[in-house]
Amino acid sequence: MGFVDDLTLVLDLLILITVAIFYTGIMVWFETRRKDVARANTHLQAGALMIGLLGGLMGVFSVWGELAWPITGFPGAQSYDLFFYDVLILLSFLLVAFALAVRFRYPTHMVGMLGVTIGLGVLFYGFRAYQLSLTKDPFETLLMYMAFAGVSVLSYPTTLYLDWFVVGPTVPGADPLPSRNTPDYPWLWRILLGLFLASVVLAGVASVLYGIDAAWAHLASPP
Repeated sequence: MGFVDDLTLVLDLLILITVAIFYTGIMVWFETRRKDVARANTHLQAGALMIGLLGGLMGVFSVWGELAWPITGFPGAQSYDLFFYDVLILLSFLLVAFALAVRFRYPTHMVGMLGVTIGLGVLFYGFRAYQLSLTKDPFETLLMYMAFAGVSVLSYPTTLYLDWFVVGPTVPGADPLPSRNTPDYPWLWRILLGLFLASVVLAGVASVLYGIDAAWAHLASPP
């Protein structure tokens, strides 16, 4: 029985995840700036549902990948279960946890705090894999890991913004500390949210480029 190679599908899911996060972020930010908190919350709920479903599907493939790799006799794949699927399981956890927090109206900054730790871990995985040249495109792989690490770390200020200015005005106690319904320093939040969305775009572009290379090679010569 041949081995099932799901790497390109995982990359497809990463692309969809970045699209869902970016679109949700843009819509929520736009409606919040219009001071339409009700519509911002509706967009947040819908986006979180899509993000959670994609995260759950990613989790299924990640657990399978941890058990299925490495492939005996496939040179260079001995560490793929650690390199690829460790971080994908952590990403899946963040996405599903965020979706559940939004669905049940819990503070999302708890998820963002864990995102900082996970992001630093992803950065370590990417740098170490670059040193070891675990893939045929080590520099491109490092850039993709760096981009997703940035998304994960910057998710913390993003979730703080959601708790304070999107969910907080309608859900008592959701905000980390008592605060007004509008930011005291809007320029600071524009910078932080802009950096978050920019990192999401970079992660999506990196996933597309990496996915094209992977699909080209794996379709031509599957393991």
